[in-house]
Amino acid sequence: MGTAVKVEFEGRVAWLTLDCPENYNSLTPEMCDALNKAILECENDENVRAVVLAGSGKAFCSGGDLRTIEKLDDYEKARSYVHRAGQIVSSIVRSAKPYIAMVNGAAAGAGFNIAIACDFVCASPKARFTQAFSSVGLISDCGGNFLLPRLVGQSVAKELMLLPKALDAGEALTLGIVGSIVEEDKLRERVAKLAGDLAKRSPLAVKFCKRMFLGDSVSFTQVILAEEDIQARLITGEDCKEGIRAFFEKRPPAFRGRS
Repeated sequence: MGTAVKVEFEGRVAWLTLDCPENYNSLTPEMCDALNKAILECENDENVRAVVLAGSGKAFCSGGDLRTIEKLDDYEKARSYVHRAGQIVSSIVRSAKPYIAMVNGAAAGAGFNIAIACDFVCASPKARFTQAFSSVGLISDCGGNFLLPRLVGQSVAKELMLLPKALDAGEALTLGIVGSIVEEDKLRERVAKLAGDLAKRSPLAVKFCKRMFLGDSVSFTQVILAEEDIQARLITGEDCKEGIRAFFEKRPPAFRGRS
C-alpha cells in the first residue's frame, strides 16, 4: 500500500487525492493523519490558492473505517479517532482558501460531510451520497450536524441522517448538496478550470467571503466537540459493534439500545 494521500500541484492549485481505492478511501487513522498533514501543508503554502479533494477508484470517501471502529473499545481512543477525522473538516471550514470536492463515486458517512464542508462540490453522474451512520448505530460526525441542516434544512437533514438512503447525483443537485454535475470524462477538466479561476481571486476576498458564510463559528466548535463525545460513546457500545458485524455479515442489525 502506498501513500494514503497523493499530493500534486498544478500552478497555484493543490490536488489532494485520497489514494486507497482498495478500502474505498475510508478514513483509517493513517488516512486521517495523511489528509490532515496534506491540508496543513497547503494551508502553510502561500503559493497554494485553491485546493481540490478527490478520491481514486470507485469512491470519493466511504467514511469511517469500519474495521478500525469495530476494534475501538476504549472511550478515549474512540474520541481521539473521531477527533482526527473531524479535524479534516475543521481545517477545511476554517481555511481562508477555497476547497473543491470532486466526487466521482461514493461519498458516504464522514465522506459525505467532508464533501459538503468544501466550498464547491462537483460530481459525475456516478456520484452517490449517503449519511449511512445510523445503519451501524452511530450519529453523523465530521461537522455533519452543523453543516447538513444549514444546507438542506432540518427536516431533510433528519431524513437523510435517520433513514440513510443513497442520493444519486441528480437528487443531490436538487437538494443543493452538489453544485454541478459533469460527465465523467469532462469532470477533471471542469474542476481544474474552476480551481484555476478561484486561484486568481483576491485571497482576502475569498477569506472573508468564507468567514461570512460560516456564521457562528463558536457553534461549529461546540458541535464538533459534542460529536466527538457522543460518537466515542456510541463506538464503544454494543449497538455499534452489532451494526458493523451485521454489515460484514450482510444481514439486518439487531440493535438493543445498549451503550
